[in-house]
Amino acid sequence: MESKSFSMIAGLAMIAGLAVGTGCSHFKRDCAPTDKVAHKTVRAEVPPIETRGVWITNVDSSVMNSRESIAEAMDFLALSGFNIVYPVVWNQGYTLYPSALMEEHFGVSIHPRFEGRDPLAEMIVEAHRVGLEIVPWFEYGFATSHQADGGHIIERYPHWASLDKDGNLTTKNGFEWMNALDAEVQEFVTSLVLEVAEKYDVDGIQGDDRMPAMPTEGGYNPEVTARYLAETGREAPDNHKELHWVQWRADILTDWLEDLRDRVKAVDPNLAVSMSPSYWPWARDEYLQDSKTWTERGLVDSLHPQAYRYNVEAYKEVIDNIVDNQLTDADMDYFAPGLLTNLGTYLIDRDYFITAMDYHRERGVKGEVYFFYESLRRNDNWLGHLVRNRYYQEPSRLPYREDRTWRPGGIQINFDQDLQNAPSRATKVAGSWGRTPMSLHFRQLAAGEAGFLSYELTAPATGIYDVYTLQPAPDAGNWGSVHYSVVDENPSPQDFSTPRNALVIDQNSGAGGWTKVATVSLSEGESRWLGAFAEADREFPVIGGPVMLLLNRRLSPDTQWPASQWP
Repeated sequence: MESKSFSMIAGLAMIAGLAVGTGCSHFKRDCAPTDKVAHKTVRAEVPPIETRGVWITNVDSSVMNSRESIAEAMDFLALSGFNIVYPVVWNQGYTLYPSALMEEHFGVSIHPRFEGRDPLAEMIVEAHRVGLEIVPWFEYGFATSHQADGGHIIERYPHWASLDKDGNLTTKNGFEWMNALDAEVQEFVTSLVLEVAEKYDVDGIQGDDRMPAMPTEGGYNPEVTARYLAETGREAPDNHKELHWVQWRADILTDWLEDLRDRVKAVDPNLAVSMSPSYWPWARDEYLQDSKTWTERGLVDSLHPQAYRYNVEAYKEVIDNIVDNQLTDADMDYFAPGLLTNLGTYLIDRDYFITAMDYHRERGVKGEVYFFYESLRRNDNWLGHLVRNRYYQEPSRLPYREDRTWRPGGIQINFDQDLQNAPSRATKVAGSWGRTPMSLHFRQLAAGEAGFLSYELTAPATGIYDVYTLQPAPDAGNWGSVHYSVVDENPSPQDFSTPRNALVIDQNSGAGGWTKVATVSLSEGESRWLGAFAEADREFPVIGGPVMLLLNRRLSPDTQWPASQWP
């Protein structure tokens, strides 16, 4: 019987690099269309502009539980015609990635459930492997906790609390809130977003109904009301929904969003600023979210209002209000509503779903974002299959990636699966690398034997590429260390030695899965080689497996992916 860890990774290796996405940099609205299709049975000469997105949560979902489940989910989404995912990274006062900022402020760098892992990094690799864009979702925004009296954030910084007119911690629908009008709080949330933008090769950032936001019941902190008096000559009214008081506070949050956008774009102008507020004007009157002004001021690259309704006629009314009263014709490409497909025991029914999707197309709405992923998989994937077969047969390009393939997917170098012990043209071996009983995609070198594998790295477009190797999961056996190095000449099987600058990976202590071993510059058609070297003084065997090239968009923003690479 195959090891579960190896068989899962092997299954992913078989399809790694097959799916690709479409894209456009610099957010130009006059980008030239492309025609690349992957995992599709229908080819469109000019792919439609559509946002086909889905939120991935850490609640009521198992996706983030392991590398394997993340990879399987990304494969499913690519095969189903999606082009973008929004994984949660800020929830219940914790990050879902190792955060130096959170460690500094609270002594906890990541949500305790994910200690020892980096789910965001794992998801970025797997999403980009199949050509999906990934935009981290800061779900909790300016909220601190849910039914926890502010949690560890307000315990550590009580002056960050938002106060209602009675001087109590602002609480609405069970959520407790920071003072989103306070400069120190604003800088903390901004720093969280910038930490992700600077640290990871993501494709954007996303706020929602809690970023930027604060219940209109909040903001009665003395320094806020004093500022209101100084700027307007008015006392803060007891009626928290008094329009002037609401608009003044909403304008502060809009200004914060503009500053956030400017600072995100300073990191990388190709990062999309995505927002998923509640729908306007309800969101302004209840949570100080003036998304109409956001669009008028050009502060967002994509807008996904949460049009959550359990009745399809009510849903259509929300769509009508947004299209008719909030957006201009020029905004329509960048609008894709949030569609509630699953929450608790609720699962959208077929008639509602088809009616809503058809109505989007009737009203000129170009895409949608589903809340949330698990709805696509329930009841034998019926909704995922319906989406794929009825609506997403043709490829699509995101509205702000029109002129290029932004995430072309991984270029994978596999062993030849048909010949015993024989490598493909792209690889060379020295030593007795035999098949493992665990997978066709790996080779095993016995303990005490020296050897190497070399992989030819050739790119179809000039750019900077990250090089990944597929590593065994540590629970699959006892393994030794492999030395990886990129070299300009292919090593000779008769004369090889481990380069001094090689990166050493202990296969017994790593997390398994796709692991980055190098970043290389490649010109179109140029070849370099990745060498995997195993020295003789080892107590345990080592594993060699597939290698993948991923275009690094942060370092290669202007690389044009050739049309010849469309499958």
